[in-house]
Amino acid sequence: MRQISPLLAAASFSAMLTAAMPNKAVAAVDRSQKPSPGPAPTASFPEFKDITLPNGLRIFIIEDDRRPTVTMRLMVKSGSIFDGQKPGIASLTATLLNRGTTSRDAAAFATQTDFIGSRVEASAGPDAISVTASSLNKYTAKLLELITDAVRNPVFADDQLSKTRKQTLSKLEAQKQQPEALASKLTAKLVYGSHPYGNFATPESIAAIQREDLIAFHKAHFHPNNATLAVVGDVSANDILPLLKNAFENWEKAEIPAQPAPNFAKIEGRSVHIIDRAGSVQSNIVVTHPGAARNTPDLPEVLVLNATLGGGFSGRLFQNLRETHGWTYGAYSAFDLKKHGGAFEASAETRNEVTAPAATEILKEIERIKKEPVPEEELALQREYNVGNYLLSLEKSDRTAQRVQDIDLYGLPSDFYRNYALRMSSVTPDLLQKTAQQHLHPESALIVVVGEAKEIRASLEPLGKVTIYNTDLQPAP
Repeated sequence: MRQISPLLAAASFSAMLTAAMPNKAVAAVDRSQKPSPGPAPTASFPEFKDITLPNGLRIFIIEDDRRPTVTMRLMVKSGSIFDGQKPGIASLTATLLNRGTTSRDAAAFATQTDFIGSRVEASAGPDAISVTASSLNKYTAKLLELITDAVRNPVFADDQLSKTRKQTLSKLEAQKQQPEALASKLTAKLVYGSHPYGNFATPESIAAIQREDLIAFHKAHFHPNNATLAVVGDVSANDILPLLKNAFENWEKAEIPAQPAPNFAKIEGRSVHIIDRAGSVQSNIVVTHPGAARNTPDLPEVLVLNATLGGGFSGRLFQNLRETHGWTYGAYSAFDLKKHGGAFEASAETRNEVTAPAATEILKEIERIKKEPVPEEELALQREYNVGNYLLSLEKSDRTAQRVQDIDLYGLPSDFYRNYALRMSSVTPDLLQKTAQQHLHPESALIVVVGEAKEIRASLEPLGKVTIYNTDLQPAP
């Protein structure tokens, strides 16, 4: 058969269209001009059913028939802040949920999840433990059975604990050579002080964790009145609710341990904290200070602020440190928002000889965005970027499940995400400046640097009192 050139076919199709519409004027398109963005949707989050079972389990159901799949995410509202004297308990508990239950050993559990083309994945954060899985909707009942079994009936087998402990210890040892990991741990320790948010696992704490610790953690926290379940996908609420009730109605509620009080230390004045990493030819810089909690009412505005300051290539930190000075491959900022408090962080990696100038420029950019309104043209780019990213993320079922559960976990208004995109698209230069003045505090910044102390200490001393730490994060003599 004779093949037709794609170009010839396209030309022929275009000619056919032109012939078919001889009286239609063809509008000229100026491709040198970027199209103006459309208005943000007034409602940009799907409708969801919100049901609470008699035992306290809160269930969210979002019907979405665009794909024949279903995602389930069960969240227990207790995380690593309940680790106590052995940081790492919540993480190990989550890791072992799918590695053996009272009815399935680890191999059987993996085989059955593989059979339906799924994975049951669990993770622990500071405020919660989540268990997530997705499959074709024809396997909904089986998926629910596996998640229920993992959450309610884990056995924390000694052999699985031993294997996971060895993997964790190896990871912790490797982190001593990873500047980003070192900086992250010290930052949390300095910002949150004695609060559990500032704790992190150590070889000693992991080695001390026994099977009984995981059983006790599970017994204390895994109860329906301390959990939520989100179901997103091609399911009918009327059809799936009886399945959910049958799976969880005999899960008994219990008294849940009280959340630790947010007793964060107050930070006054700037200080410099150097983790001495011998032989480093570059420095990892983090400029940080305490920040808002996750339920801050102006979160949409905070996200636009962060994008403008350090959200990526178009952010001011990136443009300053990389494009103007050529000191780094990238410079970024972020707000780490937790249930009881949070932190602001700005970071970059530089050569030793420009460590102090780079830290100084980071501080200058933070000051500038507080003192000077951002030009409308620059702000418009960041608004569009944030709104676009948010709307794209609605295609991800697990992200949608997490957001609807966040409403419960963090005490957000029920319509919080329905107005999310609209609020981001409505940020003005004046509002952005007020948001920066409320949430950025460079005058009380902690400047954390991972690098060779003897190469960088003298240049950093003008920025604040210097403290040196070893790679175990203990102050050096």
